[in-house]
Amino acid sequence: MAERDGTDTERDTLFDGIEKWIIAAKAEAAISRTLEYNFRSGIVQNMAETLHYVEFLIFGVTLLISISIGIYFAKSGGKQKTLEEYLVGNRKISFCPVAISLLVTFQSGISLLGLPVEIYQYGTQIYLGIIGLVTGYILVAVLFVPVLHPLQLTSVYEYLELRFQSRAVRITGSVLGSLFTVMYMAIALFVPSLALEAVTDLSVWISIPLVASVAVLYTMMGGMKAVVWTDVFQFLVMIAGITVVLVKGIIGSGGLLQVWQTCSEQGRVQFLNLDPDPTARQTFWAVTLGTVTSWIGHGISQSGVQRISSTSSIREARKAVLTNLPAAVILETLMALLGLVLFAFYYNQACDPTRAGYIQSSNQLVPYFVTEQMSVVPGFVGLFMACLFSATLSTLSSGLSAVSALIWEDMVDPTLSRTSEVRGTFVTKVTVVCTGVATVGLAFLAMNLKGTITQITIGTLSATSGPLLGVFLLGMILPWANAKSAIVGGFLSFCLCVTMTVGANFAPTPSHNSMLPKVPISGCYVNSSANHSLSVYTNTNTEGYNYTEIYQATPYYNVSASMEDGESPYFDITGMWLFRVSFLWYHLIGVVSAFIIGLLTTLITGGFSDIPAEPRFVLPCIRHMKCFTRNYHASSSILLRSYQGSPLLTSHMQGRSSMRSSFRDKKTGML
Repeated sequence: MAERDGTDTERDTLFDGIEKWIIAAKAEAAISRTLEYNFRSGIVQNMAETLHYVEFLIFGVTLLISISIGIYFAKSGGKQKTLEEYLVGNRKISFCPVAISLLVTFQSGISLLGLPVEIYQYGTQIYLGIIGLVTGYILVAVLFVPVLHPLQLTSVYEYLELRFQSRAVRITGSVLGSLFTVMYMAIALFVPSLALEAVTDLSVWISIPLVASVAVLYTMMGGMKAVVWTDVFQFLVMIAGITVVLVKGIIGSGGLLQVWQTCSEQGRVQFLNLDPDPTARQTFWAVTLGTVTSWIGHGISQSGVQRISSTSSIREARKAVLTNLPAAVILETLMALLGLVLFAFYYNQACDPTRAGYIQSSNQLVPYFVTEQMSVVPGFVGLFMACLFSATLSTLSSGLSAVSALIWEDMVDPTLSRTSEVRGTFVTKVTVVCTGVATVGLAFLAMNLKGTITQITIGTLSATSGPLLGVFLLGMILPWANAKSAIVGGFLSFCLCVTMTVGANFAPTPSHNSMLPKVPISGCYVNSSANHSLSVYTNTNTEGYNYTEIYQATPYYNVSASMEDGESPYFDITGMWLFRVSFLWYHLIGVVSAFIIGLLTTLITGGFSDIPAEPRFVLPCIRHMKCFTRNYHASSSILLRSYQGSPLLTSHMQGRSSMRSSFRDKKTGML
């Protein structure tokens, strides 16, 4: 018995010694990681003091060139004195700059910061969105350009009034379209502000108004021509900046083959997730089918149609849309590759900057990488900032021009009996300034949205873009659809999309298995600022050292963090099913719901007994269908024979003819 007691005592003594050694080692590690944290976080916090003057020179030259392009077009040609020149460039811009402008308008700063983060966290499945991109733009070129370009539109929502013979439909569409554009600009505006704040500690209260002011200035002075040609310049800056970051990341990750191997082993390379569950964040079906309608919506949005209408012919417009495709695929590929490079780089370092607390949001991952790895070489950070701001300026200037055209064409001009070109141009320029101010306000609100940039953008904008595209398709596919069906379908679809977006943002219920295993943090210091006193190992006072005090003095060390490195995250899948649907489906849901509700409303209101729409307002494939041509001519003939001489019919036909004649006269300069 005494021998057993001695053995137990020796064992307890041994265990106590091991425990004290472990505690001492962890305390030492905590202090070491504190020094590492101070060193690495200081890179970001003190960047404003360490930036070379070359950074500011490159950034400043980029802004000055953009403004100079606006000044050039304000002083050359017609000097932006007519609405035709100011809003659509006299409809004589060549297809190549229009193609580049289309590209950077919808793939700019949002893609630059958002897509790499999406791939970093959730894998490459979303890259197959290029299938939706290519399919969507081909459909725009083949089906929609032949309908919209011959109408010589300045506001795309003029089509809705011509097609549905209702000013209410046009105004409703214009309001939703303006809301869509302003929201898109606001999101695109706060994106670089996050980067600027991470790099220089410059407050977003300064950076957001600064960027908006530059865009407003050259858009207001140079009109559509300045917007298109600054887009070309800014595209070149974007490509240069992205290339430099990629090269640095690939070198730091051990080469391209090493990047691919690391990402493949950790499950980041995935392309055929055929899960039919709509609540799964990224599936093959969501990123292909779900994005086709998004790109069609971009193509026939006000910004898209304004560029299509700035070309001289249908052929030039089609060339602009199709020429945009190769460049768009290249840019998407570069963004996807950047996401893989970032994952491989930080996985090899075993240090996720977001989980470690180095950055406040994963949306700051790209600028953090630039400041941490590239600030030692003068000019690299400046080139990245020029790249990021160029991407944002392109989106912002396009949106400002689009909204000014909508407000003038749809809301101001129709209420005025006679207005000179000079006065009209002045009003649109004032509108640019006012829209810029409104965008700045919304940008500050957008900073409070939750989620990655890609999720924020697609989810928020689908609430307006989806229902609008559904109304356009209703008019172009269904010749018997009437104004009532357009308004009811668009409104109810908008309510549905808003409900889904708001519910997903303010009552988030992430879908199951929505995130792959995380990047480990065993190689970095963890910022657990939410808990500044981790009282783990409270009874650990050995040899005069109070290790509890040591842990409390290093409040950002989270002992349990390393235990979670190998764990797959678990998400609670409770909550309303509608709010758990992947954001990639939102746009398609908006389109389909608007079309189906519009179709049912047409049936209920007897729209199929009315005269079909004129052939020029429907898709080319519908125009040549025998059922449409036979019913169109038969309905027109029966109506004329049955009510020939009727005052009601005469008044109705004269009203339709007068409205269409006024639009034709307006487009040919007779008014």
